[in-house]
Amino acid sequence: MSRRMVVRIRSMLIGLALTSSTTPVRADDFKPEEGFARLDNGKDLSGWAGDPAGWSVQDGVIHLDAKSAKGSIYSETPHGRTSIIRLQFRATPRADSGVYVHGKQFQVRDYPTVGPKPYAGPCKPAGQWNDLEWDITDGVAVVKLNGEVIEPAWPIGKNAKQGVGLQKEKGDFDFRYVRIKEKK
Repeated sequence: MSRRMVVRIRSMLIGLALTSSTTPVRADDFKPEEGFARLDNGKDLSGWAGDPAGWSVQDGVIHLDAKSAKGSIYSETPHGRTSIIRLQFRATPRADSGVYVHGKQFQVRDYPTVGPKPYAGPCKPAGQWNDLEWDITDGVAVVKLNGEVIEPAWPIGKNAKQGVGLQKEKGDFDFRYVRIKEKK
């Protein structure tokens, strides 16, 4: 094989690798784990109630524009006191938001800069996606951030009519792949 051919093949492989590693997963491509139901559809705010001002779906992601948002939104899909909730969030620098579980707020923010310190370790820097999970048994959740337990026994709220909610507070936020599974 000629040197020119080797260089050409190497360039093609590098281009292919760069394209595949930087191409974002489209919302339509995400498939929830077995037994999980997705609460966001990656297209619009169908299935969410509350004041939608300042909330939108952009590139498959629920986006919070904190300057124009008036309030919070919540999923119209109820869930039991024994379930698993998973989602991903991305905070802008120093942003502060929250996720409601049965009406009780769990503070979600740019933990490395805003705190609390115990959450900062497993959290990725502002602008990067983080995985958050509530594994709830009889109304008490083990909360994991990027696979690490950050709250071993967090009691959820008592309002079963309010399933999963997303809060407007300070700074822009993105949420995606919000999903739930009822445990047996």
